[in-house]
Amino acid sequence: MRRRSRVTITLDNQLLKKLDQLMIKKNIANRSQVIETLLNQSLKPQVNTAVVLAGGSLNKGKILLKKVNDQYLFSIMLEHLKEHGIDKIIITTTDEIKPILEERFGDGSAFELDLIYVTETKPLGTAGALKNIDYLLGSKPFLVVHGDVLTDLNLHDFFEFHVKEGVEITIGVKPRMGEKKYGQVFLQGNKIIRFLKDGTNEGISIVNTGLYVINPRVLKRFPANSQVFLETDVFPRLATEGKLAAFIFQGLWFDISSRDSLMEALSRWR
Repeated sequence: MRRRSRVTITLDNQLLKKLDQLMIKKNIANRSQVIETLLNQSLKPQVNTAVVLAGGSLNKGKILLKKVNDQYLFSIMLEHLKEHGIDKIIITTTDEIKPILEERFGDGSAFELDLIYVTETKPLGTAGALKNIDYLLGSKPFLVVHGDVLTDLNLHDFFEFHVKEGVEITIGVKPRMGEKKYGQVFLQGNKIIRFLKDGTNEGISIVNTGLYVINPRVLKRFPANSQVFLETDVFPRLATEGKLAAFIFQGLWFDISSRDSLMEALSRWR
């Protein structure tokens, strides 16, 4: 149990009224809990920008329009991001997919979000796509999400873990013993120190969930206007430098690019 200390503070009456209103709205027991809740929220790492990788073929882009419980996958993703403090979402996509997404989701105002669509004139890969939008990312860490992922990962915990580890990139991973197709890694503490080829029997079998927290300064390492991939060009190098961490979680996660996984998601998400 965490130890608690008594602190006496003096607040303006108008501020107290706002605290009382919030206490009623959030169904919080007392003013102390309201203040503690607000302090916890304000002290958590602030990540307010996400990048959704939605490039590739037209069929791959249409995955975002698949429905789970009568909701578009992309709608579920947007609400999940908003719930965890994300308000700016950059969608890297193609000229074919962009109008389809814009028609249904517009500029994001219906979700109280800012949606920005960026297309590529040529395939740039997962890292190249990020380099292409570095002017939109600012100086704070940002979240990257593959467009064919459905998850309930607690992003606040993810962000906090990334900051504590002091690395350039943190990958969200899930243990999947016996599934060698996902590849293996060597971990030293929470850091990934080496990637292994698919199919080997060493290391730990994990799923790269397609969710990353990235410090924007790492983009300076990528060549501009070139095809570069996080998975093969960036992660292995950062692993050898001790600048890549693994955030292991046990929540729901589905790669719904395959029919079997989509059917499982439809069943379990309910």
